[in-house]
Amino acid sequence: MTHDATSRPPGRTTRSTRPAPPPGFATILDGVRDAVIVQDREGRVEWINPAAEAMFGWRLEEVQGRKALEFILPRDRRMREAEVARFRYDLDSPLFQRLHMAEHQRRDGSLLWNQQSFSLVGGGADGDDWKVVVTCRDVTDQVITETALRQVQVDLQHAAYHDDLTGVANRKRLTEYLASGPVAERLTRGEVGVLQVDIDKFKEINDTLGHAAGDATLVHMARALRGAAGPEDLVCRIGGDEFLLICLGPVNREALMTRAELVIKSLQAPLRWQAQTIRIGTSIGASLCTCAHCTGETMIQQADQALYAAKNRGRGQVVLFTPELGRLHKAQQLLSRELKTAVAEAQFEVHLQPQLLLSETRVTGCEALLRWRHPTRGALAPGHFLETAQKTGLLAEIDYISMNLALDSLVELRRAGFPGMSMSLNVSSEILADGNYPDLLDWAMQARGLPAESVCVEILETTILEGGDLDIVGTVDRLKRLGVRVALDDFGTGYAGLAHMSAFDIDAIKLDRSMIGRLESDARNRVIIRSIIRLCAMLGMQVVAEGVETQTQLGILGRANCPLIQGYGLARPMPVPDAIAWLKANTPLPRPLRFAGCEDAAEDTPPAARSATG
Repeated sequence: MTHDATSRPPGRTTRSTRPAPPPGFATILDGVRDAVIVQDREGRVEWINPAAEAMFGWRLEEVQGRKALEFILPRDRRMREAEVARFRYDLDSPLFQRLHMAEHQRRDGSLLWNQQSFSLVGGGADGDDWKVVVTCRDVTDQVITETALRQVQVDLQHAAYHDDLTGVANRKRLTEYLASGPVAERLTRGEVGVLQVDIDKFKEINDTLGHAAGDATLVHMARALRGAAGPEDLVCRIGGDEFLLICLGPVNREALMTRAELVIKSLQAPLRWQAQTIRIGTSIGASLCTCAHCTGETMIQQADQALYAAKNRGRGQVVLFTPELGRLHKAQQLLSRELKTAVAEAQFEVHLQPQLLLSETRVTGCEALLRWRHPTRGALAPGHFLETAQKTGLLAEIDYISMNLALDSLVELRRAGFPGMSMSLNVSSEILADGNYPDLLDWAMQARGLPAESVCVEILETTILEGGDLDIVGTVDRLKRLGVRVALDDFGTGYAGLAHMSAFDIDAIKLDRSMIGRLESDARNRVIIRSIIRLCAMLGMQVVAEGVETQTQLGILGRANCPLIQGYGLARPMPVPDAIAWLKANTPLPRPLRFAGCEDAAEDTPPAARSATG
């Protein structure tokens, strides 16, 4: 029941010669399942069949003589009374040539989708005797089903190109976006910038508050990036807690950095989640299109390298990619490849640094310090490669290599005539995370016939502080049950040393070289060290002073009754054959002990770069 109105009717002669319906035709219409409505040319209802009464809820006597347009259209779409009064069917309208779909209203106010066909019957010279027969079918269920299917298609299409959790674009959408014409054109004009954004310490949020809190954090980050994005920009989650913001338009360094600062500023207010306060820090790597041959993938790689630099500089920063950063990244990649080769080809060895029992002026053990025999750069201390080893997932494997080399060197020392010698091994958080470590160490000692008490495992104090969910106490307990001694390394750098002395069943502490280096100039430091030595004696714990280099330091430590020392003043770390030769030449050591001059003021591995393997 529509209201098309155009010109004169075509084919009028054909319609006027249609035969009249046979007798009983009305009875047939009464039994038809489709609704049938007969109207005059002005749209007034003359007759409806029972199916129409059921479909619309109106009885024949209630609608007869009324225009259907008065009551069949939904209330919010009804025509004004004047328009309804002027309505008249146009007999030439395309209305009579095809099916129509319209949303109509039943008497009770409910809506239905009505599939209609319009036919002309009757005739007359002036056309006033024509009747309009409207056949109606309720297709509401079909429309609902088709609408649901279309929505499913839309949802599937959206899911294919968007991240389920945050709703921002995914990698597939990113690929198509970068390959699109507008972006390619902007790239040739140098009008593209990329921000790669990473949530600082996201794992801690997941571990402490749960994955639901982690999800809320990711959604919050996506919202902040959308707020900083322009209408043509793309926000994309590329995996984990890493996002991209591709910025289109005239983009220079200042504009891109301003955009990055906007993201950081929007995250400064803490996220409130289920009565919890989540503080979100972020690091951002930025890159600019600097040439006509620049590609989107290249820019993303550059932003990733800049993000790596931002994290290394302390997080919470924005770093813009530069050619120098690119060179450093290539060097890092080369080092990573070389390190994998070093592991495969056994390019490692240990150097031994003697430890002196001051009360007897006798070397009782050594610390094993790992060295990489680099094919072109010579022997490299751990400070040159441990960070790369950690990032490439090789640190635990290198620690096991170091462990076996150290135990082999202890066997050599004992065979060379030093049966009472002990060996100190350094371990990283990666090896402590391996639940098999204590058993593997036990097996390695038994295979070499080494007593457990001849081995001391040194755990960095910073490893305890940053261990997260590592069961350090449980690992220490298992090592102690093996009979292995355990020492707390770099004591004094973790800012919680005394607490660790009470929390862990340890046999010794190693005073960090930074504390020993201040012995001569800092009276308060001397008092602290003397107090620590007395406290350890009361607790039955050994003390090893690292980095002892001068005769004055030796004297102060001797008067403080420090049990053990090691450092350049006594001997540098040496390859195993050299260490054996040194021990033979310096057994026994002269008493009183006097240090020879020490040219270097620090160990070959700077404290900031030291890790578990020395």
